[in-house]
Amino acid sequence: MNKKDFIILFIIFLITLCLRGAALHYLYNSDFFSGIRVGLDASAHNLFIGNGFKRVVQGELVPDFQQLPGYPFLLAITYKIFGHENDIYLRIIQILLSSLSVFLIFGIARRFFNKTTAFLSSFLWAIWLPEIRLSVAVLYDTSAVFLTLLACYLFFKSVVDNKKYFWIYAAIIIGISLYFRSDSLLLPLFLGIGSWIYQRDWKVALGKTLTMFLIIFTILFPWGIRNYLVFHTFSFSRATLWQSMWEGFGEFKNPFGAVLSDTVTYEQVAQEYPGIDYASPQYQNVLKTKVIQAIKTHPGWYILMMPKRLISIIFMPRGMGSIERILGKSFTRQSFFDHNPGSSNLDYAKWLMRNNLKGFLLVVVMPALIQCFFVFAAALGFWFTKKQWRKNLLLISPLLYFYLSHVPIYWEARYLVPGEFPLLIFSAVAIMQLVAIYKNKCNIKLIN
Repeated sequence: MNKKDFIILFIIFLITLCLRGAALHYLYNSDFFSGIRVGLDASAHNLFIGNGFKRVVQGELVPDFQQLPGYPFLLAITYKIFGHENDIYLRIIQILLSSLSVFLIFGIARRFFNKTTAFLSSFLWAIWLPEIRLSVAVLYDTSAVFLTLLACYLFFKSVVDNKKYFWIYAAIIIGISLYFRSDSLLLPLFLGIGSWIYQRDWKVALGKTLTMFLIIFTILFPWGIRNYLVFHTFSFSRATLWQSMWEGFGEFKNPFGAVLSDTVTYEQVAQEYPGIDYASPQYQNVLKTKVIQAIKTHPGWYILMMPKRLISIIFMPRGMGSIERILGKSFTRQSFFDHNPGSSNLDYAKWLMRNNLKGFLLVVVMPALIQCFFVFAAALGFWFTKKQWRKNLLLISPLLYFYLSHVPIYWEARYLVPGEFPLLIFSAVAIMQLVAIYKNKCNIKLIN
């Protein structure tokens, strides 16, 4: 990278930093993700005062089963360094890492397309609203975004630039990221398929994929042992899989009473099992039984639900930030689902249009238009560069993984952010080509 390129990228970095700084100022006291934040703060507090990775249940300290340790440990470290419990320090670190991600986006895009496209891709990341909102939240997803981006950068560098050991570094980073959020567990499978399509050598791709899984499970092994010794379950991931699946069924109208609400779901379970602890293995086992029974008794509903969810994942409007600040708490999606069990996202949109037209335009229509723009622009960018389709499939493999892996379980916009950078890169390709067509310079060279 020459001096001029660095200056351009540094300006984009400063824009990114300013936007996230403004978001931190505006949303600092927002109670978006407040339920998760309380749990993370409590775990970090106990680590800070020397109680270990525990939480308080009915006045007693018990080992934490629900949370992964990565984010609470980071919070506790900042408490130790600065001498008091305030999450502002970690949130500042988060916006710095988020801003530095423009360099990773540039590095990834540059390996697939030309320099101008890479700059535009970095700029689109700078203004990408879901990532801006996530970067200032007290939430484990934030760290996972940066680590996943770094892992993908290293893996692409290994495959495209033929750097020998970089895929091993990528596996190590993915393993570390799984201490923050479990979503990337099977990412090496899709990266491996992408590298096989690109390099046309299935033996090499299979060897790398299996080795990456071995490295990842080696990194996670201590956490699995801890859970086995304490809870008698060899669990690597955040213990909310069955809860997510059951509540995720409530995204659509269903015949078995699932509701997309933590509160309502717990109340339903507590009626059957009085006194059950929300964040316990027993709670997850109850919901596991409900999920399996629902799929067994209504397999047709489950099969038909998945394509509908995929459409939602691709086109559903992403949040515009702290919705409660725009609409007021009574108009939020969560409040609607709490008071209208069995409703769908479409029901919420219709209800909001009738009761708060301004909110409907701000929270549904505008984000939907933005999302649809990026989806169709990315598809156009892929088509414009179809001659390098093998390389394109390698680039899009993280996006496919994060979209498809959430179809059978459940999704929220924040789950998808780590894998959505190809959407922005292909959108940049489309924008550059359309600009070239407008200028009657259709011979612009987008591919390296």
